Amino acid sequence: MTNQTPIEQPIQPIAENLWWVIPGKLAGVRKPMPEELTELQAAGVGAIVSVMDDPSNLDLYHQANIPHLWLPTKGGTQPSREQVEELHNFVDSQNRQGSAVAVHCTSGRRRTGTMLASYLICTGVSYSEAMQKIESANSEVELREAQSAFLRDLAGG
Repeated sequence: MTNQTPIEQPIQPIAENLWWVIPGKLAGVRKPMPEELTELQAAGVGAIVSVMDDPSNLDLYHQANIPHLWLPTKGGTQPSREQVEELHNFVDSQNRQGSAVAVHCTSGRRRTGTMLASYLICTGVSYSEAMQKIESANSEVELREAQSAFLRDLAGG
């Protein structure tokens, strides 16, 4: 019997991982690698929000002169209401300047989905409508109960 190393799955190209919740304005994505920033920009992303709990990509965005916002959130948890307000203000400001915003965590599913749904709720969309938009944009999003409860509370029920 030989020891075989498992074959690693190739990482999906960043443009294929980009999922638009509001086309041309707001999207989710996995954490981009340095060489993928130009591809993200070519796909229409002009600004980035990182919700990772470590600042690993922030220098990269700064060096690439990409407007960015860091809203550190631990994996599997929900953001604070202050972070949701910061996200809302940043996205609106960037959109007014003609820049679309991509939100990312590590995989672009739980924390990213929570933040994107919170933005939608802040614009007046109901919890169920927000979740429907998130699900149709990316069927791999699966929120933890604490994240769903936070969004239901944010939506007022």
